[in-house]
Amino acid sequence: MMMNDQATDSNKPANLLFVDDEPNVLKALKRLFRGADYNVHLAENGPSGLEILGQQSIDLIISDMRMPQMDGAEFLTKAAERWPDTVRILLTGYADLESTIAAVNNGKIYSYCSKPWEDNELKILVNNALEQKRLREERQQLFEIIDRQNQELRELNASLEEKVEKRTEQLRKSLLVIEQANDALKKQYADSVKVFAKIIEMRPGIKSGHAKYIAEYAREVALRMNMSAAEIKDVVFAGLLLQIGKIGLPDTLLTQPLLAMNIQQKKRYLNHAQEGQNLLKGIEPLQNAALLILHQYEYFDGSGDPEGLVGKVIPLGARILAVIRDYITYLDGSITGTAMTTDQVKSRLLSKKTSHYDPEVVDIFLALLAESESHDERPVIEISWTQLQAGMEVAEVICNEVLYLKDQILSEKNVEDILNLRKHTKNLLIRVRLGHEDANQ
Repeated sequence: MMMNDQATDSNKPANLLFVDDEPNVLKALKRLFRGADYNVHLAENGPSGLEILGQQSIDLIISDMRMPQMDGAEFLTKAAERWPDTVRILLTGYADLESTIAAVNNGKIYSYCSKPWEDNELKILVNNALEQKRLREERQQLFEIIDRQNQELRELNASLEEKVEKRTEQLRKSLLVIEQANDALKKQYADSVKVFAKIIEMRPGIKSGHAKYIAEYAREVALRMNMSAAEIKDVVFAGLLLQIGKIGLPDTLLTQPLLAMNIQQKKRYLNHAQEGQNLLKGIEPLQNAALLILHQYEYFDGSGDPEGLVGKVIPLGARILAVIRDYITYLDGSITGTAMTTDQVKSRLLSKKTSHYDPEVVDIFLALLAESESHDERPVIEISWTQLQAGMEVAEVICNEVLYLKDQILSEKNVEDILNLRKHTKNLLIRVRLGHEDANQ
C-alpha cells in the first residue's frame, strides 16, 4: 500500500472531519487535504461536528481546542463515546496544556498538533493515524478469520461420531477428506499467526524482526530439549506473538529502556505478558502459547512475575523464550539503553544462570549460537519498512529478488531512497544486523 496520502482502504478515500470556529483554518485544512485520497467534511463548532458524525462514516477527526459552545476536549470526548473507532487529533496552542491533558485522558485522542502547524508534519501525522486504523481493522479481520476457522474445525470434528456410527467405508473416505482439510487449515492457521506477528511489529515502538528470530531459535532449542511436536508448535506460536500485549502500551514505555523505568512504569510494562494472554485466551489453539507468553518474565529463582514460579515449575517453553528474548533485547539496547556486543550479552546470560534463567536452556542456546556463528556473529533480523532508521547497519535490502543494498550503515538519504522504492513494489526485504561489535573484534 502506498504511504503518501493514503486512506484506510487502498481503493476508497478516507473521510476526514475538520472542526474549527475559524473559517480560514477550515479552508486551509481543506486545501491541504484536497485530492482523490480524501473526502473532507467541515464543521464550525462541536454540535455541527457531532451531527456530521451521525450522518457520515468518518475515519479521522481534526478538532481545534478553543471553540465556543463546546471546546475540543468536550467534543472529542463525546465523539469517542459514540464513535470509538474514529481516529481523533487535537489542534491546540501552547497555552492550552491543561485542556490538552483533559482531551488526551477523556477524548482518547491519537495525537495532538500545535497551531500553527507545519503542513508536511500534519499530513504525515494523518497518514500514520490512518495507517494504524487500517492495521487495527486488519487485526480484527484476522481474529474473525481465526474464529471462523475454529468453528469450521469444530463442526468437522463433531460430524465424525455420526459418520462412525453410520458407514465404516464412508468414514474412511470422509477421514481422508477431513485430514486433507485439517492440513490445509493448520497451514493457513500458521500462516495467519505469522502475518499477525508482522502486523504487531508495525506498531511504532515494537521491535521489528524480533518475533521471527525468537521463534526460530526457540524451535531449535526446543528440539534439542526433546519437546514434543505439539509443544514445539506452542513455543513457536508464543515466540511469534510474544509482543502482542505491547500493542496497548504508550510510546513512552515502548521506547524507554527497561532498566531506566521506575517501579510503576516497569510494572505496567511487564503487564504486557498478562495482556498478551488475555488477548489470546479465547482462541482455543493458542491456549498453551498464551500460557507461555504469560510466564515469560518468571525467574528461575522465583523472583519473577507474575506468579513467582520457581525452577522447573515454570513452563519449559517460557524458560526458553526468556533466554532468547533477553539475548536479542540486550543486543539492541532495549534493556540497558545501550547496545551490547555478543560477547557481553553471552557473559550476561551466563552470570544470570540459576537466578534469572534455566542453566540448561542457557547452555543449549549458547551452544546453538556457537554452531551457527559466522565471521560476523551478530543476529541478522528481517524488519518492516516502518521501523527503518538512519544509523542501522543493513545486511541486505532486496527489491523484487534483486539486491539493492548490502553491508552498509544507512544514511538519511538511504532511508529516503528505500521508502521511495517501496512505493513502487510490495516485494521488499530488509534485513539488518543487531548490536555493535568492539572496534578490535
